[in-house]
Amino acid sequence: MLAALHRPCPLCGNRDPEVLAELVLPQPSSSPLPAGYRLVACAPCDFAWADTPAPQSAYDRYYRDLAKYGGPTGTGAGQDPADQRRLETLAGRLERDLPGHGAAILDIGCGAGGLLQVLAARGYPHAEGLDPDPAAVLLANRKGLDVSEGLASQAPARYAGRQFDLIVLSHVAEHLCDLGWLRGLPALLAPGGALYIEVPDPRGYRCEPRPPFYYFDSEHINHFSPLALARLFTAIGLPGQRFVDCTLTLPDGSPYPAFAGIGRAAAAPSLPPPPAALAELRAYLADSRQRAAGAVAIDPPLHASAPLLVWGAGSWAQRLLGQGAIPLDRVRAFLDGAPNKQGHTLAGKPVVAPALGLHRHPEAQVLVCVAVNPHQIEAEVGRIEPGHPRSLHFITERK
Repeated sequence: MLAALHRPCPLCGNRDPEVLAELVLPQPSSSPLPAGYRLVACAPCDFAWADTPAPQSAYDRYYRDLAKYGGPTGTGAGQDPADQRRLETLAGRLERDLPGHGAAILDIGCGAGGLLQVLAARGYPHAEGLDPDPAAVLLANRKGLDVSEGLASQAPARYAGRQFDLIVLSHVAEHLCDLGWLRGLPALLAPGGALYIEVPDPRGYRCEPRPPFYYFDSEHINHFSPLALARLFTAIGLPGQRFVDCTLTLPDGSPYPAFAGIGRAAAAPSLPPPPAALAELRAYLADSRQRAAGAVAIDPPLHASAPLLVWGAGSWAQRLLGQGAIPLDRVRAFLDGAPNKQGHTLAGKPVVAPALGLHRHPEAQVLVCVAVNPHQIEAEVGRIEPGHPRSLHFITERK
């Protein structure tokens, strides 16, 4: 048994998991989450998870106050064309499990309600949502969407006595420290109703085109395989009926691996999927370690005399800090467009809005720590300070 195991397997209670990796993830000063954790695995469940010392209450606070998902430009709001296409595809997939346009639908962790908006446009007026971020809820309500503020774990009590034809958790379950409350969801389903859970697919984790360890961060603390998700469905009393590929397309056109499971009360479960994810995860971690060991390069090289601004205070910047890949002694500030990060510090340096940081440090060079489509920052810098000769630098792999 591992010493000081904080979190046994959420699916079977295994207290002697395999240690896959030790991850160092420095946090902004405002974050209640730990500055790293052990990534561990349960072979019988084909499941990997973060042995995080933080309780569920810390994650509740984080997603209420600090996460990037709930704001108006966060994933799920449908503001980005790629995100809107994802929501349209998701809505089309969900229609297969709806009895008709009068169906009652609950989207748990709905952000600013992008999926609800798409469903309404398709003729489903009885779709509502629940999200912990008050700013996201306010935006959704201003759009005329029926979204309530609250934690995902509060759904069984909040909606007690109600019945839904479909409950959706789209890219939510991988964020949950406590999975026990999901056992309360079957009571909210109408006869024949279904639970849809979509999660990242660890069988597709690869180092191209993302940086090493990209799929492991402070927020994604569960890595479900189809077998693991099938076990979760069984544990909550909704046998997994089918599993479907849901690979997403990110704004830069690259794929993001994902799959979904659909559970339905009194349905005959499908045959359990064969274990596959842990072998893929081990190979991905080995590749990440090989690439990360001395592989980080900055292109073009930083100027020796100029101070440095780091664009991005998110997961990739945190990983690079943990690897010692950012010359912190030269950093004047981190630039980040998320208002809930601004005014705090990361690694002792202030996190400020990009325009403010660029204005305060006109002579500074900028190191871009954005994992998806980093060269979009060139256009953003040009928009903020047209005509100003700013030196931009990008993280690459050393060949």
